[in-house]
Amino acid sequence: MTVYKVKKIANAFPSEADWSAAEVAEIANAPWTADYPAFYASAARLIDTKDSLFVRLESHEENPVREVYDDWGEIWTDSCLEFFFMPDSRTGVYYNFECNANAYMLVGKGAQRKPRERVTPKTGSREFFDIKAEVIGGMWRVTYAIPKSFIGGIFEPRGNFYKCQERVPERMHFQCWSDIKAEKPDFHRPECFGKIVF
Repeated sequence: MTVYKVKKIANAFPSEADWSAAEVAEIANAPWTADYPAFYASAARLIDTKDSLFVRLESHEENPVREVYDDWGEIWTDSCLEFFFMPDSRTGVYYNFECNANAYMLVGKGAQRKPRERVTPKTGSREFFDIKAEVIGGMWRVTYAIPKSFIGGIFEPRGNFYKCQERVPERMHFQCWSDIKAEKPDFHRPECFGKIVF
């Protein structure tokens, strides 16, 4: 099983955290590359604080596709960096945090692909999760904070990191950190989640 060890620090803001000290999770598996050959070097980092889990995802994708300007839009069709997180493996419930380069985020909750509850905060994801999106040269990244009060207790957590884009056919891709065994692209595979150690 793929394992990621989360770096713990004192309380801070995501923009002030020392991200260089965090372990890097390469989003390097491309299970469906035969049908979708495009590939973009991408990675994830996590930092644990007393009150929040900081997330930083980045991709060496030049000119990311970013047409969605709404938390409730089809963000996953844009260039998208995603974190699927099961805080308490005893419940089987996981969250999908899907963010584009415009700093909009879709957030869902459930134990499987369907049904899923949209739990994007009514105040909007950008302020609630303190999302920062940056497009720098030939890469882009998103940084945000997930309040622990939002996800509840943590017990033997599991999760996966993803990179995808569905809007531009010649650039379509589906990548993951923890490998997925499925005939077609499907990120809602909690049985393929890796272990996340706090």
